[in-house]
Amino acid sequence: MLNHNKILVINAGSSSIKFQVFRIDETKHQPTFTILGKGLVERIGIKDSNFIIEVANGNDFTKHEVVQDIKDHVAGAQAVIAGLIKYQVIANFDDITRIGHRMVHGGQKFNSSMVIDKTVVSGIDSCIPLAPLHNPPALKGLSAFQKLIPHAHHVAVFDTSFHTTIPQEKFLYSVPYEWYTDHEVRRYGFHGISYRYILEKLAIVMNKPQTKVNAIVCHLGNGASICAIKDGKSYNTSMGLTPLDGLIMGSRSGIIDPSIHNYMCDVKKDATIASVTNDLNKASGLLGISQHSSDLRDVIAASEDKNHPKYIQSQLAIKMFVQRIANYIVQYANDLQNNIDALVFTAGIGENSFIIRDLIINEIKILTLKLVDSKNRDKYDDFLLISDKQSQFPIYKIKTNEEIIICQDTYNLLISI
Repeated sequence: MLNHNKILVINAGSSSIKFQVFRIDETKHQPTFTILGKGLVERIGIKDSNFIIEVANGNDFTKHEVVQDIKDHVAGAQAVIAGLIKYQVIANFDDITRIGHRMVHGGQKFNSSMVIDKTVVSGIDSCIPLAPLHNPPALKGLSAFQKLIPHAHHVAVFDTSFHTTIPQEKFLYSVPYEWYTDHEVRRYGFHGISYRYILEKLAIVMNKPQTKVNAIVCHLGNGASICAIKDGKSYNTSMGLTPLDGLIMGSRSGIIDPSIHNYMCDVKKDATIASVTNDLNKASGLLGISQHSSDLRDVIAASEDKNHPKYIQSQLAIKMFVQRIANYIVQYANDLQNNIDALVFTAGIGENSFIIRDLIINEIKILTLKLVDSKNRDKYDDFLLISDKQSQFPIYKIKTNEEIIICQDTYNLLISI
């Protein structure tokens, strides 16, 4: 049994490291997890890197921010630990014995969280062709903390593992079958850590076993997806082989005609499959349609200002964004045979934008869904029922918490080490 009662949660990106530290309080019944500090290292490898740490102070946080050059992920990891010590979140390196890492893509190799060893690292590395933008920085973050804190044990928590329950007829693409058998081409789905949290919370809120919960969950942020949960398991989801599929997002196109790739290579000078894919990931979605911003808040502001040069384009972007979400909700209601316990909105947009929630519900014509306007607009700490009693099924806004899921998995997998 480990003596130290703190767990560090890491989410490493290509030029960033997000982190949270939890204290575990063990009781006779079940452990509780209290956040002690959280923060971000950004602009790694870029001049004037930024280190932000927020230290828990009761129910509030005290924020500290430092601009310093951080050349790589190892230096980023050092900045995280040094900051945690400086601001007395931990006493020293020995306080950290367990570290949980968010891993985006586990392919078909990992259907649950795993204690990290050489075999697991090799498996994550082999999934890089499936997630070239996400798995390499996650592995860099892992390596950095392994070097910095060699005594610590590590756990990988995968975004894809929640979706390994999707039936074959829903995860397969209608392509030559050997593409699947030989090259693992299939729908994987993402945001699974968030969906796990929402499922746990929804079961508590509705006083139902998780295995009895049927829900449609809209994880709407700069990256966005929807999941149909049937009997407590992922049954369908909008993202596919990569996070590019499905909904219109901040800068991602979502679902398109795949022939667009070849067409653009024919008609656009110097275009390649790689450059078109890059544009679909980074120059499309709300940004591409509005020609203004990938941030929904900016697009909404422009759509409400008739004098804005991108007023019409921004209105169009929002209309397309909302319609795509509404269409998926209707599709998943059909998948669940209309046996739905709840519709949930979560993540940055889903949790915070009453305008988008209202537009989505109004766009759905085939289901009888109604919001209470005051509830839709209300502030809340955790979750809130926002639907009218006449609504065909309840509608909630719930704040997701991926970090606590990573913390719980890390605790549970390392409890006996």
